[in-house]
Amino acid sequence: MNRDKVTLHDIAKAAGVSQMTVSRAIRGAPGVGKQLQRSITKLALSMGYVPNRSLHELGRHGSSMTVGVILPYLGNTIFAEILENIEAVLSSYGYRILLCCTFNNIIKEFHDVSCLLERQVNGIIWAPLHLEDSIPAATIIKKQHCPLVFVDRKIPQWKSDSVLADDFDGSLALTRHLLEMGHTRIAYVGAKQDSYVEWERKRGFLEGMQERNLSVPDEWIIRGDSDIAGGKKAASQLLKCRPKPDAVLCFNDSLSIGVEMGLLEHGINIPQQIALAGFSGTLEMETARVPITGVFQDAVALGKTSAEFLLKRMINTKVKLAHEEKILPTKLVARESTIGPQKKEKPASH
Repeated sequence: MNRDKVTLHDIAKAAGVSQMTVSRAIRGAPGVGKQLQRSITKLALSMGYVPNRSLHELGRHGSSMTVGVILPYLGNTIFAEILENIEAVLSSYGYRILLCCTFNNIIKEFHDVSCLLERQVNGIIWAPLHLEDSIPAATIIKKQHCPLVFVDRKIPQWKSDSVLADDFDGSLALTRHLLEMGHTRIAYVGAKQDSYVEWERKRGFLEGMQERNLSVPDEWIIRGDSDIAGGKKAASQLLKCRPKPDAVLCFNDSLSIGVEMGLLEHGINIPQQIALAGFSGTLEMETARVPITGVFQDAVALGKTSAEFLLKRMINTKVKLAHEEKILPTKLVARESTIGPQKKEKPASH
């Protein structure tokens, strides 16, 4: 079977279901059970199915003037800032945004990509969830010759433009900061998804510990849901360790805030008993009960640069351009969770 011409009918025949059921499953539409939806989606991937980018939705000029943006979620304000700046650039050129939030669900991510291609988007800006499991979605984008730019994270083995923060260097800087503050038993709380960002931040942490020849017990590395609830759960787990860590480095701000809440609920003084640091240095980190040391990422530059990269691709669709990658520097912002409460200077008397 020609992998480039697999149809819904072919998948329906192989699955023993109706073509309508296959269509609903691939689009993530209601009316199909989760288990059946998952089975049909995996079958479609294995058969090399590519959504049909028919021309019936295009305007007179053969362009939908839309761009798909795929982000994990907007609960983390850095993604909201990235989106805002993508839209600011693209709207000035007449493009409109179609936003998809994958909610860290790899099956939904594939559905989102399929739907965007069916809607004839002119290009896609995407923060892929997984180092390997996101490859099938990237494959159908490539097959449809749709311009693609990765933002915030990438698929390392995939040739595509990307705009990233220097997550490795940022994590290494946080680890060195904690070590300089006298902490040697440092735990890492990460995300359960094997994303490029998770990989780089964990790598930076381990590099920093290796520089001091410090080992990290397996029980000090916790991976789970990357939200506040996941952070609170991780804090409870770490407090059961013997010996307990004297510092914690977190994958993102939601986990950092959750870990702080969990530690405070157990009567732990921050940073006197356990210090805390993490990504991404957002306002929530600054306004936490104990302001949290973090690494600032330039969300404005991430959004604007990824939009500019995509514009270049969309304008030059018939020109073979070299792939570009821009890695933006991060900045460590030390706060009370590692350096303790700072005395405010008294105003000078006159």
